[in-house]
Amino acid sequence: MGTVLRDIRTVVSARAVASVFCTVTVCALVSGCTGSGQGTGIGSGPDVASVATTPPAAIPASSPRATVWLFISTDCPICNGYQPEIERLRMRFATRGIEFVGVYAEVPLERSEMEAHVAKYGMKYPVRIDTDRAIQRRLSARMVPEVVVTAGAPDSAGNPAAFLYRGRIDDQWPERGSRRPSATVHDLERALEAIVAGQQPAVRTTTPVGCVL
Repeated sequence: MGTVLRDIRTVVSARAVASVFCTVTVCALVSGCTGSGQGTGIGSGPDVASVATTPPAAIPASSPRATVWLFISTDCPICNGYQPEIERLRMRFATRGIEFVGVYAEVPLERSEMEAHVAKYGMKYPVRIDTDRAIQRRLSARMVPEVVVTAGAPDSAGNPAAFLYRGRIDDQWPERGSRRPSATVHDLERALEAIVAGQQPAVRTTTPVGCVL
């Protein structure tokens, strides 16, 4: 009897492991994202679950009014697919006091790989490799692509929880593996329109969809 019970437990345990493995594998295949395999490494940044109650940062009266931190990777198809939209937004807001900075959150990453990726997708904004994950930890980025909009220039000091907007670029990807022909809600664009008008975005947080860091 004891042997039978042990055999049953072994079968159930094996099936549970297989189920988890299949779920993770299917999710990765559907999304097309391989991820960095490095874990989250979030560290001491703001708690995203509670940031909605944090007072937003004050918007400077002069340029640069805000910085858009765009967390990206070379191998995430959702990131790569958004590059034309990011360039459109950069061109629209660059003369209105908004700076864009691309943060390569997949590490390790060679500089030559970064340069090849920038050239391939015609990225015009400055980029950085977050080698020690300091930017990711400070801004608590968890996905790529994910944007965090902070007040002032990129080197401005301040409370990282007091952001202006964070989350998705738009709603073209309602979930992993599901893509609309075009976006119906342009969250980042709406937030930037408010900021350049000297107003706080009506919606401060949205849920990004992409590849987990």
